[in-house]
Amino acid sequence: MARPKAQEQQRKNLVQAAMDAVSARGLSGLRLKDIAEYAGLSIGSVSYYYPEIDDLLIEAHHEATERFYWNRMEHVAQCDSAIEAIQVAVREGIPDGPVTADVHMLYELHTFAGRSAAHAELMTQLWEREVSLYQDIIERGIAAQDFLTLHSSRAIAETAVALEDAFNLHMVSSNNSVTSQLGRERLLAYLNDVLGIAE
Repeated sequence: MARPKAQEQQRKNLVQAAMDAVSARGLSGLRLKDIAEYAGLSIGSVSYYYPEIDDLLIEAHHEATERFYWNRMEHVAQCDSAIEAIQVAVREGIPDGPVTADVHMLYELHTFAGRSAAHAELMTQLWEREVSLYQDIIERGIAAQDFLTLHSSRAIAETAVALEDAFNLHMVSSNNSVTSQLGRERLLAYLNDVLGIAE
């Protein structure tokens, strides 16, 4: 009875090892050997669970997507007002400090998605969920008269997510001119302006 649980845990460990390897080395030239080193296993052990590296990368992409989305959902759900929620959504969308393995995984795979239908589908799903998150906050704020705007809530949400992606991509790419603080300030300035946030 313990064997299936042990196998499931080993798969989770390998998914995390793949995320750590991508964060440290990038996708270009990534090999099962690299992931095996991070997992502390032999290449054969990794191949037993994931004979093809892309199968493992798809699992890691899915895990990164789930963590990134649900983490910010949990934080937003604790907010008492739409104004607080929009600020928290921005903070969680452009994380502070060093770029995490989850974020590295997501943005490394942005360009890879153009060559893989499975990765493209995961990226599309995350986009739609994040747009919906912002759109729900915006519509809540409009209903409470915290936000005063005639713009489409969908359009504002799409632009917010696109700005997040742009700033995060620059940080993942080690652009020293772009910081999480800069990204948050610029995104909040856009949202304050377009939403006409009531003082």
